Amino acid sequence: MSLSEHVVTNAVVRRPVERETIRVGVIGAGFGASVHVPALRRVPGVTVAAICGAHAGRIRDVAAELEIPASFSDYRELFESGAIDAVTIATPPHLHHPVALAACEAGLHVLCEKPMARSVAEARDMLRMAREAGVCHAVAHQMRHDPARHRLKELLDDGFIGRLHSVSVMVYRSALADPTRRTSGWLTDAASAGGVLSAIGSHYIDALRWWFGDIHWVAGAVSTAIPERAISGREGLLPVDADDNTAFVVRFSNGALGSVHISYTSAVDIGEEIIATGSDGVLIIQDNGRLFGARRGERIQNLLPAYVPGSGDRSGPARHIRAFSILVGEWILAMRTGAEASPSFDDGAKVQEVLDAVSRSQQLSRWIDLSGNKWPV
Repeated sequence: MSLSEHVVTNAVVRRPVERETIRVGVIGAGFGASVHVPALRRVPGVTVAAICGAHAGRIRDVAAELEIPASFSDYRELFESGAIDAVTIATPPHLHHPVALAACEAGLHVLCEKPMARSVAEARDMLRMAREAGVCHAVAHQMRHDPARHRLKELLDDGFIGRLHSVSVMVYRSALADPTRRTSGWLTDAASAGGVLSAIGSHYIDALRWWFGDIHWVAGAVSTAIPERAISGREGLLPVDADDNTAFVVRFSNGALGSVHISYTSAVDIGEEIIATGSDGVLIIQDNGRLFGARRGERIQNLLPAYVPGSGDRSGPARHIRAFSILVGEWILAMRTGAEASPSFDDGAKVQEVLDAVSRSQQLSRWIDLSGNKWPV
């Protein structure tokens, strides 16, 4: 057999789904109902066949409101019902591992919200199970399909900045600045994978890996600037231990440096700025999806059409629904072709390695090696 016969692109890794309409179940009455359901309904050949939530009465009302034919209060009953071919998981992160494993055991294709898990161990277990079960697995890093981030990826692949030298991510939001504003319980609980590092940092880590490749070294820290908060469904201000601020430095496999600084307790909602500079140019993403850039010797220019906050699909919930629908479309296509979805559970596990490394770096007061050259990761 010749060498060329061994080289296969877009190799089939599982039996393609031949069903004309793929039936998807959604687990989660919050983000699942508000984003997953409308996004799934934008994808041709997909029907939302069921929705699952913890409270039977509420999930029945949600199903009726969204005109979803079936509702369940126990995901195990949903998986055993035969009503779905695939599932999206939008539960709090501490439930991702058991729900995903049960879905794989039932032979269901799985798309899981981020952060994928509470730890690298859980994430790798989910990846192993998905591979062994032969299901199509994906992680909901839908922000890859935000127009500015997607265009930045295209420009990077075209060599716009040349070889990466440095990239910085700065995010200043006021969402957690008011301790009297009620917050979801899991988001304030470190043991449930709550906190800004996991909930928000995971999106930026995935973007950095997607744009610039594997991360080999990590050093960083987290902090809880506001130690007491109002928690949804509970009275008074209660102690919280999940982080609301984080900062970390990464070194990519090519030696370039990256820094990420995220504060969700900013007195003013400033937004985000991402700057990537290389041997030949610079690219800049600013809040509200604006993208600027310049090659060496040129002036900075706007690389996306003018944007007005609040318009169309590029702000608020509509922005997430649009991006998530594209992600779901690719997941469905992977099911139909037998190809690997992206971002996959493998990508999710790599993101989790970095999340865990930030915490370990703080505990050990040193850089954490993720290259695999010194210690297996």
